[in-house]
Amino acid sequence: MSHVRPCTAVGAVALLLSLLVLGAGSAQAAPALHCDATPLRATLLGQQAIEPVTQGRGADCATGETVPSLSTPLLNASALTAKTTFDPATPSGTATGGIASLQVLPSPEVIAAATQQLDAAIDALPLAPISIPIPALPIPGLPSISGVTVDLKATLKGLIPAAAPSLLSADVLTAQANVACSSGLATFSGTSSVAGLKVLGQDLGVDSIVNTTLPLIDSTSISLVNLDLSQIKFYDPTGLTPLALGVLRPVLAQITAGLAAVPPIAIPATLAEVHVVPNEQIADGSSLVQRALHVSISLVGQPILDAVLGEARVSADAGACPVAAPVAPQGAVVRPAARPVAAQSAADQLLQCSDRKLVLVDVLKEGGHVKLLGAANRDYVGKKVAIRLRRGDRIVAHATVRKDGSFATTAPLPPTAVMASHTQSNTLRYRAEIGREISLPLKLLRRLTVSSLTSKDGRVTIRGRVVRPLTTPVSTIRLVRRVSCHKVVLVKRFKPRSDGTFSVTVKAPRGASAAVYRLATYVREKPSNPRRYPTFTLPRGVDLTSR
Repeated sequence: MSHVRPCTAVGAVALLLSLLVLGAGSAQAAPALHCDATPLRATLLGQQAIEPVTQGRGADCATGETVPSLSTPLLNASALTAKTTFDPATPSGTATGGIASLQVLPSPEVIAAATQQLDAAIDALPLAPISIPIPALPIPGLPSISGVTVDLKATLKGLIPAAAPSLLSADVLTAQANVACSSGLATFSGTSSVAGLKVLGQDLGVDSIVNTTLPLIDSTSISLVNLDLSQIKFYDPTGLTPLALGVLRPVLAQITAGLAAVPPIAIPATLAEVHVVPNEQIADGSSLVQRALHVSISLVGQPILDAVLGEARVSADAGACPVAAPVAPQGAVVRPAARPVAAQSAADQLLQCSDRKLVLVDVLKEGGHVKLLGAANRDYVGKKVAIRLRRGDRIVAHATVRKDGSFATTAPLPPTAVMASHTQSNTLRYRAEIGREISLPLKLLRRLTVSSLTSKDGRVTIRGRVVRPLTTPVSTIRLVRRVSCHKVVLVKRFKPRSDGTFSVTVKAPRGASAAVYRLATYVREKPSNPRRYPTFTLPRGVDLTSR
């Protein structure tokens, strides 16, 4: 029988403990799905942040729920919902953020700030006191005065409500985001709903983004003759001594006639600026954020409320959705795996949503020539593409379809005399042809163009230009990415430079081999017309393999 020496046994135990400690210290957290829900996140007066409750923040997806009520001097709600669920068998997770019977009430600080800003706006108006003469009347008890003075600014300030209506109210706001594993990839989806939304007591439509102004006083112009006389500030002719309405009652007819002669007083048209974005969705390929409502309110340019109401976030770590190796039944013959299908190129994705095998993707005026980009079915790889200028019906360039289905070429710029006429230039359209297969024609001149679209190190950079005249103020550009033929996700909002040029860099969608983007904004038709007109780029694709 062998014996282990004590020192040897102690050394073995120490070695085992060391290996355990090292193993624990070097272990990495397994890739996971993440779910995060919040019913309300707001900033008041540009500085006071509020987020009463969250669920799943900074953690892996798990099943849990928080449904408190809320009652503070600023916010009231019958229920806040922050809920996450997780199904490890799928695996899949869901986040839900919502709020019911919301009232965002103005605090004393908000009311004071609003009153101060409105007072300042009224003080800036070019309104001098007006005098109304009153003929001497032999009425006992009437003070010996020859007229009254109306302080217009003091009168307008007196019309500001002592208590503003609720900044915002809503019946129900809910957002839900979902993440699931499918064939080794994380897939994302989201929905949201908005019901009974009011801002400053007024109903707002929530089918699309809303930018509006809501005056705290009922009208943008005030006629003194229509006001209750008790709201008007009367003074003696010197403008120093206030006069009570009861003292002036014997001469009200003369005062009313004098007020009728005063033209309506214009007050500032923009007292409350409201920006509302319902059903907002932001995705980057590895995460998705779904918001029921994003609203911001400012008074005379000063921020009062910026709130996200009902928000759900889901994301997936790289490797969180491994592909399970198939298990062969006992005795079955295991055959080699089939050759992998080639990754989709940008040209493939651009063709997916067209019933044609040949599309002209973009036509760009560059210097003294025209750049033409297109995509063709892989059956046409190596084939010649003819580019036809519809004006004059002539072939102006040729290209060859590359292995990825794309093609590119240049053509001479049409004559300057033709380019000078907007009506004529709008008829300058190009199309691509391979035998009997033809693309839709694209016009040469557009108001929003992409000059380059590149991908590097997991990021996509888009450069382009908005052709002037721009709007005043300059309109925001919305960048969206196509995730299906019927759905896009908002990637980013940004402003172009003063000359209309822009360059924006965003994260490439994780796990994708290509992506298709489109941009939209507003422009003026001509400098003399301030009306805004929508304009869009054509869908443009980029390969993401060079990362």
